Amino acid sequence: MVFCLTRLYLPLQDWHLFFLDRNKLRDKKMADFREVTDCFYVAPQISVSDVKLAATSGFKALIMNRPENETGDQPDTSAIISAAESEGMKFFFIPITAPPHAGDIAATLAALSETGEDKVLAFCRSGTRSVTLWAYAMAENGAMSVDEILKHAKSAGYDLGGHRRILETLG
Repeated sequence: MVFCLTRLYLPLQDWHLFFLDRNKLRDKKMADFREVTDCFYVAPQISVSDVKLAATSGFKALIMNRPENETGDQPDTSAIISAAESEGMKFFFIPITAPPHAGDIAATLAALSETGEDKVLAFCRSGTRSVTLWAYAMAENGAMSVDEILKHAKSAGYDLGGHRRILETLG
């Protein structure tokens, strides 16, 4: 179980830190899962321990949009896959390095179709590539208007206004 205290998400075992010692809380790394829609979230790079938090938070699938070994500080992909599998989560590897291509969009649509209404967490280095790929996929299949796509991305903290023309072309 996870508590939300002013949009600060704490695992159940850590909630007491908020009340007892704020310095300990500040030192504890919190996952940054950003809600785009009710069932699609994005995050900056996650750790193996974040996978367990994601599972206990109700996520059923992970989408990794970061190429393996992109930077030296990146967690081992096989460890994240193993953690996801041990939590019973689906794992999709759709690495992108630039604006999404048709194959990336198709793979994302297939992953989202396979997960249905389940909660999905997509991640990359900052979350920007993940939310951008989601936006392109939503525009491609006409799931929502470009204005809605941009509004959802913005509510998660990502301004995709510079992608408007491409999104309109895809839709």
